[in-house]
Amino acid sequence: MTATPPLPIITVDSPQQHILRTKTTPFTLEQLPEARQIAIQLTDALTPFMPAAGLAAPQIGISRSIFIYSYDRDPKHLEVVINPHFTPVGTAMVEGWEGCFSVILSDKTWKLAKIPRYEKIEVTYLNVDGESVKKELEGFAAKVFQHEYDHLQGVANIDRPDATVKAFTSKAELDTFMQAVKNEDAKRYNPPAP
Repeated sequence: MTATPPLPIITVDSPQQHILRTKTTPFTLEQLPEARQIAIQLTDALTPFMPAAGLAAPQIGISRSIFIYSYDRDPKHLEVVINPHFTPVGTAMVEGWEGCFSVILSDKTWKLAKIPRYEKIEVTYLNVDGESVKKELEGFAAKVFQHEYDHLQGVANIDRPDATVKAFTSKAELDTFMQAVKNEDAKRYNPPAP
């Protein structure tokens, strides 16, 4: 028996792009086995790109309210988030560059978006065991949570009205720029409070 290959990541210029621009459907408690299966599919799809920040179900062609994310791009810290919601804690916002696997275009153009995000948020969601989770996130964890949450609302980062978009046609130039972004992000790696 052979392992199933990971689902491909859908991009904003692919034939399935409508999934990226459609609000997702939440899970009921009875559908948690399906959510667990999607979590495995998300992890399998993201693994070749690790270390990475996260991936949402629409990015692999599944319009359901689930994503995985890591507060520090470490695969050991990936969390599964089902039916999430968040509220800002205070009004402080931080503007920063964000990459996204769904905005690597077929003509080999890579796009990044500079977006203001809340620095601290309170999040609620279900974990894979169906338990309700409530905690505060700040720094990079808050940024990634908001980025993946946008995917569940049918919004890619480059499509946000408050986004400044930068395009790269050279992978080397992109890699150099992204390394600087990751170095800045690393200053804001804050583990979620228990």
